[in-house]
Amino acid sequence: MQRKLKDVIIAVQSVIIALLLVYLVLTIDDTTKVGVMEELFETCLERNDSLSALLQEIRITNAIPPFLDKKQVEDLEKQGLNNPVEDLRNDLISDPDLIGTSPVLGGEMGFYFRDGIHILNKKWVFAYFEDGHIAGGLLLRYDIEEGGNIRWEVIDEIIY
Repeated sequence: MQRKLKDVIIAVQSVIIALLLVYLVLTIDDTTKVGVMEELFETCLERNDSLSALLQEIRITNAIPPFLDKKQVEDLEKQGLNNPVEDLRNDLISDPDLIGTSPVLGGEMGFYFRDGIHILNKKWVFAYFEDGHIAGGLLLRYDIEEGGNIRWEVIDEIIY
């Protein structure tokens, strides 16, 4: 399923670029083409970077973001988080002791990929972790306490 999604994203992007190039070749004079081509090139680079990040996240977690909707973000802000997704990610990254799996071969377990931390909704998070040798995922519940403090509870852990 994820492989198909990746192939579809790449195919759609390629078709759009091809159609724009055909349009440029057929309708615009040479001096305008250079400026438009440079702008198109920059746009394509930005889209490529964006798609590469998304594909990396899909590869790591087999999940497609975003998960929080606007209402849930507002609820979390009312509970004291200024930027809920970033606040939750930062807090979790600072607490690798939540990971129950021991590191191997001198590694250190941690949440090293910010994009591997998915805020599923206003109560649960799925987070990818690794030590450079083995990797896994944690399903966590979180509660926002007074003052915006975050309390974590590990629900389950899996090693890949």
